[in-house]
Formats: sequence, structure tokens, C-alpha cells
Amino acid sequence: SFNNNQDNEYGDYLHASDQVLRNIAMYLVENYKADYKNTCDIFDDCKERCEYLNTWLNEKKALYTSNGKCTNHSTSWEKYIEGLWKKLEEDAEEQKKCKRIPLTEKNFDKKWITQNCNNSTAAEVPRNCPDVSLPKDPVCPMSVNPTSSSCRIVLTTTYVVFGILLFFMYLLRFSSVGMKINNIIRGEKIKERNIEDERTHEHSNNEFIDRRFNLIYNSLKN
Repeated sequence: SFNNNQDNEYGDYLHASDQVLRNIAMYLVENYKADYKNTCDIFDDCKERCEYLNTWLNEKKALYTSNGKCTNHSTSWEKYIEGLWKKLEEDAEEQKKCKRIPLTEKNFDKKWITQNCNNSTAAEVPRNCPDVSLPKDPVCPMSVNPTSSSCRIVLTTTYVVFGILLFFMYLLRFSSVGMKINNIIRGEKIKERNIEDERTHEHSNNEFIDRRFNLIYNSLKN
């Protein structure tokens, strides 16, 4: 966490769109105030801590500016990071001021430098995305809820089937066609009943004849 930049005290040195440079500045405030200024007199090693702080910052400068060969990054570094160091040094007591030790520039082949590094003006990246106007009308038509549509189909089918059943029931009970059908059904039932009665009567006669023959046979035998 960054606890040493109270009330945005060093906000002027935090780059608005370059997050890498902004992060380096925030860590510089923490390292200068917490690890150097507020601690070195306790351990009596202010000189060593100042040297370490310079070494740490020069490593970041070598990476960010390509050892000073990237013009745009070098310009931004001088404005934000070196300017921040001077501000931190001004706020420190005389005996705790840490003198800036400049970077010893080393060779960096220009073929690895991008074109943006040497433009006259640095490319500014907008902090927020541009507003995009939304379409007034929906692109696709709104679809019908499948659940309600299915329910309507089921209810309609049920009503149709129920209506057909009622129609046939009325036809069978009250119309002439229904009466004819009922008469035919009754006639068939009467025929079946008569046939069954004839079979029963014939069976009874056969049993009676059999009994008579048995009586005659037994009487003759005796």
C-alpha cells in the first residue's frame, strides 16, 4: 500500500496516462520517505540507504528510457521522476537529504528503439474509453415468450378435443342418427339374449330326454 502520499501531496508528479511511470513515482515516494528518510537514522546507515535508493531508481530509468536513448521517455522521466526526487529532497531535513547520483548511460542499439520513442511529441493515451452511442431501436425483434406460447397451444388443443367429445355425446343421445345407433345396439343385445335363451332351453330339453332314457333303461334291466 502507498501510505506516504497523503492528500495527493505529490499528485503533480504522477503521470495521468502512463501507468508504468506513475507506478515508479509512487514507489519512489514510499522508498524515499519510509525506507530512507524515516529509518536511516535509527540504524545509522543513511549513506548506504541513499546509495541503494539511487541504484534502484537508475535501474528503473535504464529500463524505461532504454539507457537514455528513447527521447520521449527520457523527457517524461526528467519531468516526473527527477522532478519528484527534487521535491522529496526539498521536504527532507538537511542531514537527511539524499543527493541524486545520475545514471551512467550505457550503449543501447538504436535498431531496438521504436519509432514512437523519437517522435517530437509523446503519444498520449486517453484515460477513459470514448463514449459509444447506443442504437435507438433494437437490432433484433423481441421474441415471444416460448412458455406462454406453449401454454396457449395446449389450452387450445384441450378445448378442441373437449368440444368434439361434447358434439358426439349430443349426437348419440338426441339426434335421429344417435337413436338409430342405439336401436341397433339394443337389437343386437336382444338377439344375443334370445340366442342364449334358446341354447338354455335346448340344453334343458336334452337333459330331460337323457333322464327319461335312463329311467327306461334301468326299468328294463331290472
